[in-house]
Amino acid sequence: MEKDKKYILRYALLDYIATLIAWQLFNIYRFYEVRSTVYFNTLGDFLINTKAILMGVGMPLFWLIVYFYSGYYAKPRQKNHTSDLLSTLFSTLVGSLIIFFAVIINDYPEQYTLYYRVFAGLFLIHFFCTWFVRFLQTSRLLNLHAEGKVGINVLIIGSGKVAGKLSRQMQQTKNSSAYLLKGFIRVNSEEKAVAEQNILGDKEQLKEIIKEQRIEALILATDRQDSDYTEGLLKQLYVYHLDILSVIHKQDLLFSNITLYSLPGVPLKYLSPVQLKPWEQNLKRSTDILVSVLGLLVLSPLFVFLALRIRLESAGPILYRQERLGKEMKPFTILKFRTMFAHSEPEGPLLSSLNDERITPFGRFLRKYRLDELPQLWNVLKGEMSLVGPRPERRFYVERIVDQAPQYYLVYRVKPGITSLGMVKYGYADSVEKMIERLEYDLIYLKNQSLLMDLKILIFTFKPIALGKGI
Repeated sequence: MEKDKKYILRYALLDYIATLIAWQLFNIYRFYEVRSTVYFNTLGDFLINTKAILMGVGMPLFWLIVYFYSGYYAKPRQKNHTSDLLSTLFSTLVGSLIIFFAVIINDYPEQYTLYYRVFAGLFLIHFFCTWFVRFLQTSRLLNLHAEGKVGINVLIIGSGKVAGKLSRQMQQTKNSSAYLLKGFIRVNSEEKAVAEQNILGDKEQLKEIIKEQRIEALILATDRQDSDYTEGLLKQLYVYHLDILSVIHKQDLLFSNITLYSLPGVPLKYLSPVQLKPWEQNLKRSTDILVSVLGLLVLSPLFVFLALRIRLESAGPILYRQERLGKEMKPFTILKFRTMFAHSEPEGPLLSSLNDERITPFGRFLRKYRLDELPQLWNVLKGEMSLVGPRPERRFYVERIVDQAPQYYLVYRVKPGITSLGMVKYGYADSVEKMIERLEYDLIYLKNQSLLMDLKILIFTFKPIALGKGI
């Protein structure tokens, strides 16, 4: 969102200034602490030599990269002093160790005791400079939270006793919560326990209310707590592609895996798929870029051979382009090597089957070893796809799937992938019914996302491909 971009830029700019100051202070400390080993007569000479100037330019950029991969710039409107302290402490330790072993370790070969003092100085100076600046910025943000000027706009689904209790709790903890309660949504015939003027409408009006109030999350707080009712209500809410949270009921303490969404504020249960931690998302994206670049370069001779072979076998384009739905259901054009004869869908979308006569002989070979999917490395590089994620489908089939299984909307909370748990465990789906069955594995993936899970899926993907069994 635009609000997030503004705060990300502000935090990054302040971090840049803080790290620039910290590095200069560290150099001053280092000069006086180890003066006999630096071979400079004056502090001025030490600070303006060529190496020091280059390091002064590069160090703040290095620290911004460390902070980015630590996930510090994710969710910039949901910060608090505790998370700032822990994040700064961890990233400063990691960054200081990298700088120490990459830059400083060869400076004092004759006096090893200086290493301890230099490292301690680097760590402490950088930590306190960075944390102090972040403390001031987050304090300002928390004041804006308390004044209701900045935060995450939320709606409470419900207007009964549970909803009323939750709103009172949110009011009591507003100084430490990023949530801005915009109002309540009436559901069924609950006994009203909140002010009428705070009820913005009912479920049928929810789409317009979300747009008008710029809602970013929904909190489920209905008096009725049975699982069938909750499941039915959730299926109606999935379509909005928003974070969905819930109050914690007594039975949740015994039978549910509770994920606290906010420690300083009211404890809430996260009902949407738990996404990767920010640092894991950054690392996954970097891995996607690295693998796709290397894949496109290393496999380029193979690409040329396959392109010529496709061209010689049948008339038509080498690449097959088709619109698919990506993250948040945004359309993109997926790329594949063409495996069918041209104009194979004259009457509209039609799923292919194992013995489909529209598939060319060489196309069968490509599908057998999944070589037709290789051009999707370009989609990965562009950020439209990932190496691992639920397979993207056409809007035509998505609309038919969600009619029967509204929970399918959940898979669009993440980027689609070249391979997925559904493809590994279930395989190819040649009907809407089979797509829905495969969906169960994609939902399992969403609830168990991790970098290790992605690695396992990639490993299990290669085995059937190597055996020519496809997936």
